[in-house]
Amino acid sequence: MTPGSGPWEREVRRFVVSGLVFVLFLSIASLAALRMTTRWAVTQMESRLAAEARAVATGVEASGDLVSGLTTDAGVVRLVKEFAPLQVALFDGRGVLRRSVTWLPDAARVPDRLPDEERPVGPEVRVVRAEEAGVPIVVAAVPLVASRSILRVLYDATPIVAAERMLRILAVVVPAGMALLVVLAVPFLRRFTRPIDALAETARSADALVPPGPPAGAEPIAAVAAFRRTIEELRARTAELEVLRQSEQRRADALAVTSETLIRSHPGGLLVLGPGGELAEANPPALAALGLGRDALGAPAGTRLADWPVLARAVEAALRGEPTLGADAAGGDATGARLLAVTAVPVADRDGRFLGALVFLEDRTAVKRLERELSFRRELAALGEMSAGIAHEFRNATAAILGYVRLAQGASDAEARTRHLARIRAEAEHVARVTGDFLLFARPERLQLAPVALTPLVEEVLSEGRATSPGASFEAEGAFPEVEADAALLRRALVNLVRNAAEAAGEGGRVVVRGEPADGGGIVLVVEDTGPGVAPDAAEKLFVPFASTKEGGTGLGLSLVAKIAALHGGSVGASRSAALGGAAFRLVLPPPARR
Repeated sequence: MTPGSGPWEREVRRFVVSGLVFVLFLSIASLAALRMTTRWAVTQMESRLAAEARAVATGVEASGDLVSGLTTDAGVVRLVKEFAPLQVALFDGRGVLRRSVTWLPDAARVPDRLPDEERPVGPEVRVVRAEEAGVPIVVAAVPLVASRSILRVLYDATPIVAAERMLRILAVVVPAGMALLVVLAVPFLRRFTRPIDALAETARSADALVPPGPPAGAEPIAAVAAFRRTIEELRARTAELEVLRQSEQRRADALAVTSETLIRSHPGGLLVLGPGGELAEANPPALAALGLGRDALGAPAGTRLADWPVLARAVEAALRGEPTLGADAAGGDATGARLLAVTAVPVADRDGRFLGALVFLEDRTAVKRLERELSFRRELAALGEMSAGIAHEFRNATAAILGYVRLAQGASDAEARTRHLARIRAEAEHVARVTGDFLLFARPERLQLAPVALTPLVEEVLSEGRATSPGASFEAEGAFPEVEADAALLRRALVNLVRNAAEAAGEGGRVVVRGEPADGGGIVLVVEDTGPGVAPDAAEKLFVPFASTKEGGTGLGLSLVAKIAALHGGSVGASRSAALGGAAFRLVLPPPARR
């Protein structure tokens, strides 16, 4: 016992020790009773066997003929069969064998002479236990006084020996077990009583957790009362928890119905994936878009979406916690191809536990088809405008050439014919220039990308501008880093922009080419001038082929600049220059990673 233990703990320890002593006493008493019972049973069995042998001997004497009656008398034979001994033999007074029952199991082992240790002394039956051929036996020798003979009956003693062996085993095992119990119980009594100490301590502190009850007297009674109040309090709290559980269950059921309604009523495709990547739910638009049936639910999403590689990769990324926004996924054969916009997002609870993923599908097949049709119509319209522009240029040039041909034919002097032929040549060169620009604009270009140093390229273009427009001033500002581009096409675009700026600025005007960094990387080449700027009515068709605001212009220069910018993944736009007051054309070249 430890210091500070209460009366109840001491009583419990005394009870445990008393219980061990009682069990020890009970085991010893049981062992003694078992020993006495076994001995009594053995004695009774030997007495029964002696009585059986005495009954057979009485039957033999009653038959009148001892020798023949042992095997021929019906009463004796019946008794022998009923008692089932192993041997029955008759010996004379000197112990010599006179006759035996030959049909018994061990009749062949009947001795010719009766052993001395089996001879009865006096008129009482002698019972001897021995062993024959390794088998325990019991011999009952009955003296026949009137005929001075001895009847020897031999029985199997195996049950008696087994009982005595079991008694010996128990005599060793039971005390050893009790000793082991005591050895284990005494050193670990503290361990046995520790839960009881904790129980008592819990009982003493239970009043702080449950409503106090009336005074209960002794500590054990108070502890029991505290536990009873604790159980009642637990039952009340259990009932409250059950009410809360039912409320949460109803809420969960309502959320499940709401979730299912949202999934089925969502106009686009919606897939719900479980945390293991299985296809938990899908609404009809999603199943129709993917060509799946309701039997696909519950299967791994990866196997069901094998025909949609982009969608399968988006699902794998969402299961890893990585969202995918607006990826285009194509699937199906050539006749039934579909284009889907895929958005896959992982789903987690407040604690960050992964719950699965949601995949939103937008069927953009019809939209893409309409976009292609609209693009085709726009291309047809652009082709019509271009054809009209070419026809207009060719008609004007042809009419001018025919007119000058007629004038040249009617001219009388050589100087007039030379003048008319020069005008014919000028019109032919204009047609050739229009045809060259159109071919350059219309034919598909393959970029020859290579590192291009912008500083010498800009200086070369400005030098050419100074040569062709000596009345204007040309300047370069800002930084011009090295870019990856097609040098020839980029030079052609800058030449067109600088030439237009010089023509707009006129005599005494300024043209500035400035390099600026672009948002997200890349560079912006800004070409500004001091001219009148871009008229509002011409801004919409500024980059449309053959839409020119200059007299004698082909309308293909800015269109060609727009095409070169698009080939490089960039863009071109026009606005008013805040610094110079004229037009400002911004040619944006993105970094190579975004092309």
